[in-house]
Amino acid sequence: MYVTSAFVLVLGGLFAGATTDSAGQTFDSYTKAYHAAAEGKRPMLVILNPPADQVAADNAIDVDKLREDLDISKLLDSYVVAEIDTGTDHGRKVHELFGSTQLPRVVVIDNEQKNQIYRTSDHLETVKLKEVLETYQDGTPTAVSTNLNWARQYVQPGNCPNCRRYQQYQQYQ
Repeated sequence: MYVTSAFVLVLGGLFAGATTDSAGQTFDSYTKAYHAAAEGKRPMLVILNPPADQVAADNAIDVDKLREDLDISKLLDSYVVAEIDTGTDHGRKVHELFGSTQLPRVVVIDNEQKNQIYRTSDHLETVKLKEVLETYQDGTPTAVSTNLNWARQYVQPGNCPNCRRYQQYQQYQ
C-alpha cells in the first residue's frame, strides 16, 4: 500500500511537471504556447514559417536546428517557443492576426503576453538571433537608443504652423 501511494505521488508529480514546464518544448499551436507562457509568466518566441510544402530549406527557421547550438538552446529555454506553419488552417489564422506579409517572421512577446517587444521578417544570422534572445530573455522591452547628435547645426524650420510661430517668436527675441 505504501509503495503504491508513493508511486502514484511521484507519477502525479511527473505529469504535473510536464504540463507546467515548457522549457525545451516547441509548440506548433500559438494558443497552447500562449497559455503556457501566461501560466509561467515567460516571454514567447513566435516563429511564423512559410507553408512547409512551399518553402525552400534555407527560408524556414527550424527550432530543432537552432537547439543544436548549446548557447542558443540555453537562451531558448527561457522562452515559450511557438513554431507556426502558416500552411495549416491554424497557421493561416495566426499569420493573419500578426498582420505580417513577409515570411519567415520572428516575434518576441513580453512576459505578460500583451506586447510585441521585438519583431522582424529580416533574415537573422545566428549571431543576431542570439543577441535578440539575450536582449529579451527576461520578457521586458528595452529602451530604444535614439542616437541624437546634439552637436549638429540647427536647420531653419520649414513652413508649418508651429515653425511659423517659432520664427515669429525668434523675431521678438
